[in-house]
Amino acid sequence: MSLELLRFEMLLPVFALVLARIAGLALAVPVFAGSLIPRNILALLIAAISLMIFPAILPLLPTSLTLGQALAGLIGEFLIGELLGLGVGLIFFAAQFAGQIVSHQAGLSLGTVFNPMFDEETNILDQVWFFSVMVLFFAFRGHIAVVEVLLASFTSIPPLTILADPVIGDFAVDMLNGIFNIATRLAGPTVLALLLTSLILGFLTRTMPQMNILTVGFAFKVGVALLMVAVTMGSSEGLVGDALFDGLDQVGLLFEQLGKQVAHGA
Repeated sequence: MSLELLRFEMLLPVFALVLARIAGLALAVPVFAGSLIPRNILALLIAAISLMIFPAILPLLPTSLTLGQALAGLIGEFLIGELLGLGVGLIFFAAQFAGQIVSHQAGLSLGTVFNPMFDEETNILDQVWFFSVMVLFFAFRGHIAVVEVLLASFTSIPPLTILADPVIGDFAVDMLNGIFNIATRLAGPTVLALLLTSLILGFLTRTMPQMNILTVGFAFKVGVALLMVAVTMGSSEGLVGDALFDGLDQVGLLFEQLGKQVAHGA
């Protein structure tokens, strides 16, 4: 019994590093980062995931670590998890941004609701886009792909690796650029339809000035926006799937590049 307890105490610092990396991932993904999931439940979920993958990656981890060394490496492990979470959340952030663009153009941003997922007020199209992308995420088995990239990260970047490379900043910029690009592609058809709607309403205002264009125009623009969002959602699964796996691929390439620099430095 004493030998098992001693072995557990030796593995505890290593397990803390794994826990920090998964915590960084969970706190960066919008599905887990919001207040919809209670913090105690989130902590239990992070611990459960860490316990499940710990035996699989144990051969890749250093077994002779002191608690002080583990504490010094927690920040680096948390940063690695945050980078992975940024790649996973690429499509979620883009979907929410697309909903905001359409809402502002259609006038739906005037009516906001409280979204417990982000602990802030959002409009209805933000949530529709977000949960639609979430359904596609699980339909494309994105959660399996995230676990695979997470396991591969321990091979590319071993624990206690200090990340201080300009390529991380370039990766963050590429992610932000990707969010804007995908959001524009998702919201583009609806924004174009609303622009044509505004032109038509302007023409009607000039030809029939007695018509109450404010009352008719607002309802008409909202109807066009909802119709185009429904059509866009029905045909955007290819874009969502490509964006999801492209974000994970970029994270994988980043980890490989950082792993090569670590190995070269060693």
